[in-house]
Amino acid sequence: MSRPMRAMRWVSALEKVFPRPELDAPEFSEMSALRGEVFSVQLAYRPEFLLEPLAVEVVSPLRGDVCVRQVRSVPAEYFGAERDEYTPEALPGLYPDLLSRYDDFRSAPGIWHSLWLTVRIPDDAPAGRIPLALRFVHRKPEWGTERDFTVETPVFTLEILPAKLPESRLKVTEWLHCDSLCERYRIAPWSGEFFAVLERYLRNMRRHGVNMIYTPLVTPPLDTRVGLERLTVQSVAIELDEAGRWHFDFTDLGRFLSLAERCGMEYFEFSHLFSQWGAKSAPKIMVKRAGKRECEKYFSWHTAADSAEYRAFLEELLTALGRFLHEKGLFERSCFHISDEPGEESLERYRSAAELFRRCLPGGKFLDALSHAEFFREGAVQIPVASIDRFGEFSDLELPERWTYYCVSQWNKVTNQFMHFPSARNRVFGVLAYVYRLDGFLHWGYNFWSGQLSTFPVDPYRDPCAGRAFPPGDAFKVYPGADGCPEDSIRHEVFFDALQDLAALRALEEKTSRETVLGIIGRTFGKVPSMTEYPRDAAALLDLRRAVNAAFAD
Repeated sequence: MSRPMRAMRWVSALEKVFPRPELDAPEFSEMSALRGEVFSVQLAYRPEFLLEPLAVEVVSPLRGDVCVRQVRSVPAEYFGAERDEYTPEALPGLYPDLLSRYDDFRSAPGIWHSLWLTVRIPDDAPAGRIPLALRFVHRKPEWGTERDFTVETPVFTLEILPAKLPESRLKVTEWLHCDSLCERYRIAPWSGEFFAVLERYLRNMRRHGVNMIYTPLVTPPLDTRVGLERLTVQSVAIELDEAGRWHFDFTDLGRFLSLAERCGMEYFEFSHLFSQWGAKSAPKIMVKRAGKRECEKYFSWHTAADSAEYRAFLEELLTALGRFLHEKGLFERSCFHISDEPGEESLERYRSAAELFRRCLPGGKFLDALSHAEFFREGAVQIPVASIDRFGEFSDLELPERWTYYCVSQWNKVTNQFMHFPSARNRVFGVLAYVYRLDGFLHWGYNFWSGQLSTFPVDPYRDPCAGRAFPPGDAFKVYPGADGCPEDSIRHEVFFDALQDLAALRALEEKTSRETVLGIIGRTFGKVPSMTEYPRDAAALLDLRRAVNAAFAD
């Protein structure tokens, strides 16, 4: 029998192993990590013949803390209208992204595949050099001609250092789209099935560093074509009695918030009070009127933002919501939104809406993603979430909190997590967050499984570009796995590595000084990086973590 494996090689989690005959990725045989860290590495292999589902055994003292998943590629065909010189892969084809269970995977011959190993290092793990290897066990299928075989991989050495990695302390929100959960799994909002699925997704988010949850007070007015509407996921039951008085039932909202807290969420942000891109109208709000059996759409596109009735309604809603959050002890950890990504032409509309919020909910914090510093300079927005490509316009302002975000439009030289971007361009965010002393990060697409403007549902396994609208992966970080369980992406894991880099840098600063840490960054990178000027290769990021880890032992 010929050799079952032509080649196998440990490669870093920053490499992308494409399903091709050749692999241009350096061998990665050892690394250091801290206690409490989640460490990722890949085993790339190229079989000689078709492999049926493999039994993969972890050979290591850490085997009980290791999860092994298969990296799968998904088809991508749209990469945005423009691209910069730092995007080597931007052609239609298969892109490694999905992390799926290996036990239902066949490995085609003659091309490279990879297994993704996630090592959750215990807080009390013994310090020292720990070997890590895999054993492939293949059983001859009844219909095949291949023989049984067992193959052991080379050994990867993970050096565990005695220092413990804390959390990054960065506020991180990646917007959860509850309507996508309901539509994909065919479950009713606020049902028992909904909360069971929601819990699995919340726990996944928390494991990946998300600590602020986007909460659908009303159906979020996000990425929706004017005149259309998304599935109703309003958490507040609203009634209007015969005397014109508003009544609010926060039962479902309370269940949502309690579950999020149990899953480890620390902060809560409430869905936008006005339409996206400039606060022109009200979001869709369902109301049960006196004498009616069913709820009806009461406010929506037909309701102007300056409608006297809508503003009176908001006064009642926000006042009641404020009391509710104070009673639950969550008010100080809550924030709100006016309108997402308002343009310069909407400054006055936005200012008027913000003044209403301030009057109705004194002491409440609100933040919004935007690209124009005028909104803060003129006192319209309280906490601006600056687009990362325009961050320089905000960097010298005296901000109450320093936030940034990116999405489809932030492609030129800046960090982002598109599927076709090198993983190093995703992970460098952690270093940049340290350099710029960021307090928060916002990303709009944890699980937006729809076409642009919510015009049709998409299958993210087949269409990661939202119907040729967004660069691949911009709209989601996880895939809708079976039984209501999310499946992770490479991008999801690598961004969490960025948060761990930030945590390590901040912890080292507490041990030494900020000047010491910036010195290590500058020596490793050649200079202290900026939002547009930073090393483009994986080696620099790995060298930096080695240097930071070594500094803990000094």
